[in-house]
Amino acid sequence: MILGYASGCFLERREGFVIPRSIPEELKTHPVELQVERGYDYSDFSNIVSIHLPFTRYKESRVEDIKVYKKVREVNIASLNQELWSEDLTIFKDHIKEAPCKGIKYAVFHYGSCNCGSRLWRDENHRKLHWSKEKEFLEELSQLAKNSGIRLLAENHPYGDGIFLNHIKHISEIINSGYAGLCLDFPHAFYRSVKFGDASLDEIINKFRSSIQEIHLADNKGSSHAPLALDKGNIDWRKLIPLLKHSLLVIIELRENPLESLKKALEVL
Repeated sequence: MILGYASGCFLERREGFVIPRSIPEELKTHPVELQVERGYDYSDFSNIVSIHLPFTRYKESRVEDIKVYKKVREVNIASLNQELWSEDLTIFKDHIKEAPCKGIKYAVFHYGSCNCGSRLWRDENHRKLHWSKEKEFLEELSQLAKNSGIRLLAENHPYGDGIFLNHIKHISEIINSGYAGLCLDFPHAFYRSVKFGDASLDEIINKFRSSIQEIHLADNKGSSHAPLALDKGNIDWRKLIPLLKHSLLVIIELRENPLESLKKALEVL
């Protein structure tokens, strides 16, 4: 297993924007998952092992003479807005093309949803339109990734699923279609199991064991999807990690310095 952390650990989150803070020297050489276009780039780290493709678009700006990244819009690979859909596909492709030159093997993305408002997501034919656009997006992206030697990984969401009404089915369709493997986010899955009564982490691991290539490791109490430092929540992560294969990429994904959680995970790994 490879143990690292996400670049987002050091983002300071404000209303409408984020501020990239400096990376401690003792962590600069650790394996990193780079959240591209989110305050950091390849020059900020020396050992990037995976990239997280954009799930939010940001624009560099300044607030009180401090460089910040203002949120512009969410990314939705199942969008019915052809202009935004095409723009995001081009951006994703550009990142996939660049990744092999940087020695990257994995690229994580968020699957799509219905973002049309009102109650359209209740209509099956409407949901099928979204899935058709997502399939088209992933068919193009996955072919490019295969040709580039990049393994695409879909990350499970903490929110409701507006395409299949069931995130497990959504993930299954992506995996069974050969578009991507799975990046299992522990806090997202735990929150959904508590909040919505969805599949537990144990059930997800048992179902997708052979497809899970990476995990986002953090703790969680089930009251929100926000990640907590290890042993600050209710996830029995020490029991779950041994259920996964040894070649796994383990990324500590927090909203704080990950050093203590890295030390705890290292004891288990």
